[in-house]
Amino acid sequence: MSEVRATTSTLAGYQRQLLGGAPTLTAKDLAQAADATVEEFNDYWLAMGFQAADPDEPLFTEMDAEAFHDWVKLSRDAGLGSSAALSLIRAQSHLADRLSLWQMEALVEDTERRLGLDDTSARLVTIDEMENFIPVFEEQLLYSWRRQMEGLLQRVAHEVAHRPPDHSRRRFPLTRTLGFVDMVAYTSSSSGMGRRLVDFIEHFEYVSRTAVAQAGGRVVKMIGDAVFFIADDLATGVSVATHLMDTLEETEDILPVRASLIQGDVFSRSGDVFGPPVNLASRLADIASPGVILTDAPTAAAIEAGKAGDNVRVTAYPQADLRGFGKVLPYAISWKQTKA
Repeated sequence: MSEVRATTSTLAGYQRQLLGGAPTLTAKDLAQAADATVEEFNDYWLAMGFQAADPDEPLFTEMDAEAFHDWVKLSRDAGLGSSAALSLIRAQSHLADRLSLWQMEALVEDTERRLGLDDTSARLVTIDEMENFIPVFEEQLLYSWRRQMEGLLQRVAHEVAHRPPDHSRRRFPLTRTLGFVDMVAYTSSSSGMGRRLVDFIEHFEYVSRTAVAQAGGRVVKMIGDAVFFIADDLATGVSVATHLMDTLEETEDILPVRASLIQGDVFSRSGDVFGPPVNLASRLADIASPGVILTDAPTAAAIEAGKAGDNVRVTAYPQADLRGFGKVLPYAISWKQTKA
């Protein structure tokens, strides 16, 4: 019981630290303060990832009221459509949800190892100690967002300035080089790992993210035993794929890997990337042999034309019947091992 009381007291402290105090305001109060309707507030709240609020229940603080007021004002001043406004709110809240979970689990795991505790004890300790991390986590979040936004603005400005005259006729707006690297025989190998599977996946993710960044690419997402990466041009994409393959093959305790690489037109939504090149890259990775990077004919032609540098070559690979694409003649990319 003492642990329960201590945790309850700690959570009340976090409510003050994170929300500015105990909830005293209702959805009606927030809507009125922002010159909005309760329905508009609940749309906002649902986009944040929370259940619609009873309009008369005091669930909110002055911090909530200020955030909603400022967002309503910005949306109206900027003339944002409701779908765009809600999409932006959904994006930031989804990322915050994933980030806070990531931070919690990383600290719990570290506490288990450092103090030799079981999972329950480690979580209680982490709850108690989180107050020491929150201020810096908040600062680092703002800092990393500023850095990422500045980098994105630079990339978009550079891309738009160099678009060809016929760009508007393309089906999708973003020309990118992308691919997948995945581990071979992951399902059968992981079934007997037990708790070691957590460390195994974490190790694969760390090595993959580091290698992709070193070569100038970006990770779109991790998919268990695979990494989906993207780059702004063919040369960088080839550098990412080859460096990632070299790095993973040299890393201990990683299963054999295979990969794909495609250059094509795609679009981005909700932080993800979509389009036929993504689907084709996924299919090609599935049929690649261990240690092989497969590509399609147009990308292979660009590589042969020297658009990816002098260290890479392509050779025809056995024809394959790919779901959704029919018969495809892939090409295998060969490269001289270099350091990114």
